Amino acid sequence: MIEEETTRGFDFDALREAIEGGDPDLLLSFYAEDALLRIQNAALPEGVAFELRGISQIERYLRAVCDQEMSCLLEGEVVFGEGRITFGQRCAYPDGTLISLRTTLEIAEGLIRHQTEVADRVRDGPGARMGAKVAKDEHEVASAVGHNRRDEKGRNRDDYPLE
Repeated sequence: MIEEETTRGFDFDALREAIEGGDPDLLLSFYAEDALLRIQNAALPEGVAFELRGISQIERYLRAVCDQEMSCLLEGEVVFGEGRITFGQRCAYPDGTLISLRTTLEIAEGLIRHQTEVADRVRDGPGARMGAKVAKDEHEVASAVGHNRRDEKGRNRDDYPLE
């Protein structure tokens, strides 16, 4: 399949572990030398995005993010497409601040070439309560939000793993 060929060699489960474990070294190993990481504020869709170009800028950013006291979990569906993987994340800080991220990765030769994150602060409602729980009990939240692995056609990705 095309989607398997274009994401071949990319270990999404290891990426999940790196994100949820806050491991900057493991995270960095997924990026191409000339990768681009773009972060957009959802509240300002027409605003200027924050861009990091190349592995050295991305490394400084990942180390700064992973050094923060917070917990992050992947949530919702993971969609695998042609050379592309899209997923959501929820991050909780000890002060109760919650951030929701929608991440799209463009993969080539088993590495992230381009990453776009749309960040949004979670304010009220059921999502905020769930997110607040992340900081208290990550495993309970992980099972509550589920980790559906579906491709762009809605098929269960576990039925045909990447490798």
